[in-house]
Amino acid sequence: MLSCAADGPLRFTVEVRTNRSVGESIVPGTENKRSRASATAVIEPRCAFDLPADEGEDKVLPELTCDDRDWRLDPEDLEVLPDPDDLFDVHLAD
Repeated sequence: MLSCAADGPLRFTVEVRTNRSVGESIVPGTENKRSRASATAVIEPRCAFDLPADEGEDKVLPELTCDDRDWRLDPEDLEVLPDPDDLFDVHLAD
């Protein structure tokens, strides 16, 4: 890996180079060349939530709405939590 840099809060660009050269080739002068590539990934949240009212003594976590699923988070029951792919979508930028 040549570089990995944040291009914003939810955007990352990576540049890589092969470990080995292309080796023997019919094109003269290319036997020591290495391939390079770069890509930019964008992370997009899949969820939305409404902040709870600041009333009462009971602190309740907000319900997460992620695509087609609602997550009711309970700090007393951590068995059922969304996975990272439930919370975020990662794709390559154009």
